[in-house]
Amino acid sequence: MPEQPTILYIEDNPDNQRLVQRILTARGYRVLIAENGPDGLDLARESQPVLILVDLNIPGLDGYETTTRLRSLPYLSQTPIVALTADTTPGARERALVAGCDGYLSKPIEAHQLSAQIADFLGGKRELVPAPVEMVMLREYNQKLVERLEQQVRELRAANAELQELDRIKNQFLSTLSHELRTPLTSLLGYLELFGRGTLGPLNETQSEAISVMQRNTQILSRHLNNLLYLQEVRSHTLELSVVHLPQLVKPLLLEAQHRATESGLILEAVIADVAPLKLDIRAMELVLRNLLDNALKFTRAGGRIRLSLQDEPSRVLLRIEDTGCGIPPETLHKIFLPFYQVDSSLARPYPGNGLGLAIVQHIVQAHGGQITVRSVVGKGSVFTVMLPRSEPILLESHACGS
Repeated sequence: MPEQPTILYIEDNPDNQRLVQRILTARGYRVLIAENGPDGLDLARESQPVLILVDLNIPGLDGYETTTRLRSLPYLSQTPIVALTADTTPGARERALVAGCDGYLSKPIEAHQLSAQIADFLGGKRELVPAPVEMVMLREYNQKLVERLEQQVRELRAANAELQELDRIKNQFLSTLSHELRTPLTSLLGYLELFGRGTLGPLNETQSEAISVMQRNTQILSRHLNNLLYLQEVRSHTLELSVVHLPQLVKPLLLEAQHRATESGLILEAVIADVAPLKLDIRAMELVLRNLLDNALKFTRAGGRIRLSLQDEPSRVLLRIEDTGCGIPPETLHKIFLPFYQVDSSLARPYPGNGLGLAIVQHIVQAHGGQITVRSVVGKGSVFTVMLPRSEPILLESHACGS
């Protein structure tokens, strides 16, 4: 059975959609409906119709501009495009033809004539505009397009200014909130540590376990707040460089991570070479290590492995953290370093977070003149590699971290 020829109808009125669809379907055509210009363009690309009907008064990208855009697509250069519209104002037909239409049909639709009219256009019928009129109409149409473009530029500028102001207000709010929360949190952490050490008196086993849980969750909250604070500071922050022996920075963080790994039933391994000292921002580099280790611990299930390695090379130092966790879908790999972005996957949903960790990691690494890369396979795990050059790091520019 031969395939039905496809006709695309771009129309926002449901009654007109149904009428045309019924008339043409009864004549053996397959009719696709698009309610606006952008959807019509997408459907035209996908279906490559034999003919396109366009209402000139669709909202947004109107029928004239939609037609011009359709006509610019190479595989539609010979496809008949017919205006089917209630616009009968003087010059409407000529404007439609100048915009790229091959014909002009006015509403209300004549049901008994539509099929024959369609057949005429499929058979090669083309309506033309006299040359002198066409030149005038082209100038008017081009002027209209320019005016619309200018209006869109003005609207975009206004929207951009509003977004910048909202961004400033958001950043101010986050900074204030983070500082306000950090003050009471510091007291909580201090007293929990005193309880944990037994300084405030002996605890029974149940109380010790409860304090341990409170400490762990308060530390997680503290890390989230530190990330928020760093995100706000990073725009004007310059690196506070000092000579750092990287293995000495890594080892205490590994001990902290080892405790969490043991609790979660994970195996944490480390291969640390004797790396020569580098000029680093200690606080910033601690954030890098904490965030990468935290992600590996968070996204790896019990029985899995995490491996941290530190390797010295002539021109650079490599810090690599591998895990056997849930992995990252390939289509989202390019987004994971965006601020506030979190992988929308059933694999990752059980793990809470604010989506700032990897954004901050990338900014810090780049501020040191380095680079971070990731390889990942869903269901098998991820490998994050930080490359730090043996050269003077650059300053963190004000645009380093977006929001």
